[in-house]
Amino acid sequence: MKRLLAVLVLLSGLFVLGATVSIPVVAGNVEVPVVLQMGKLVDMLPEDFEPDWTSLKVIVDNKEVPYQIDDVDGNKRVSAPDYLVFIAKGNGKIQISDQAAKATVYPKAFTVTKSDKGWTIKTTDNTLEVFVNDKGIARVNQFGSIKANLVDEVGIARIAGWSRSTYFINGDIGTQHDEETSQGLRAVDVKVFEPGPVAVGIKALLQSDKFFGLFQDLLIYVFKNGDIYVDNNFLFYNYADIMKLQTMITKPIISAFDDTVHILPVFRRLAWADQLGITPYEYWLERNAVTWINKIPYIVFPAGQSMKPLFWGATYIFASAERWRSNYSPKGKVGIAEIFPTVPMVKADYAKWLEGDTWVYESLEFRTGIFKWVADEFNAYPATENVYPVWGTKKEAMPNRYKAGDKVEHTILYTLYNANSVEDAVKFIEEKSKSFRSLKIGE
Repeated sequence: MKRLLAVLVLLSGLFVLGATVSIPVVAGNVEVPVVLQMGKLVDMLPEDFEPDWTSLKVIVDNKEVPYQIDDVDGNKRVSAPDYLVFIAKGNGKIQISDQAAKATVYPKAFTVTKSDKGWTIKTTDNTLEVFVNDKGIARVNQFGSIKANLVDEVGIARIAGWSRSTYFINGDIGTQHDEETSQGLRAVDVKVFEPGPVAVGIKALLQSDKFFGLFQDLLIYVFKNGDIYVDNNFLFYNYADIMKLQTMITKPIISAFDDTVHILPVFRRLAWADQLGITPYEYWLERNAVTWINKIPYIVFPAGQSMKPLFWGATYIFASAERWRSNYSPKGKVGIAEIFPTVPMVKADYAKWLEGDTWVYESLEFRTGIFKWVADEFNAYPATENVYPVWGTKKEAMPNRYKAGDKVEHTILYTLYNANSVEDAVKFIEEKSKSFRSLKIGE
């Protein structure tokens, strides 16, 4: 029986040696952030194991590394809503004993200063500065030796829809269409956690007064290595007919450097290419916006140009969400990348794809999420004719419909980096994104 128990524990990825449990942590070759809720960590422990949190250690590549546990609920003890935060790379583990130990105290890597307008977060080595406003939205004012607005409104949401719809009651969607961003939402609770040796966390709960029962629950972690982890949740406590539900950053790099280029892997699907009967690769090739790196094509174009869109003013829209995208300045040798923890699925059914998260690059904004303003031009091309009700027709069939208890979540890593060229930037981001997607804890 004991031998069977040992085998079962081994298969679960937990190695119990006496009164110590080790939970494996696996990542790739590049540092990536870990933000793990303590309730999920407890679920990985054996049921009869009573952890003493003073004994917790994080070991990466056989070396003990700094970590922090943030008291999210403010009860001054470790509890389920709290977060364990550290930086992972290669092979590591979270090690916990059931015996008290003298906890290692790591020096704080940040200072936080409160003002009437928000919070200023700085690393103690003066290499990173971030400002957080009263809605919990972040702006990077310094990275390395560069002091400038490098990216704004990290974590801001865009919400639009039929705010007075009674469709589920009487089939009437109403005539009131509203649109707002996080800046127009009401702040229910915004807090910046105590700075730690690894990161500073920001937690904001915002409420819409236009869409009754819709909340934005936003978590941002600013890491000392330039990573910004965003977990943005839209929570529904009422029925809602929604046309846009997007997480954004604005003006990445281009406010500081006018030579900024936009870089990303070639789309798996682009509605404009489908309408022209060509591939997304051919669409961008016609615009002289394809660069080959390591025998792989990437889209690269000036970040401030519209690149002759097929219709509307966005540089791209109705585009598949890919594994990453980035703005990068060759002059400043600095960039910021948006990286996903998984590669989003592109559903074969066009209508179902449009109902999910897609990518928009417009007005110098990275927009990820639901976008249902289907253009009249969809019906002008056989490839997309009648795939979805376009604006002005069948109004009641346009929105995504959410009910009480529904949640839409966007988990995104934004990473600031230095690179000597577009080629070096792509190589770095590919490795970083691979490492982020390969992150596994307790498996």
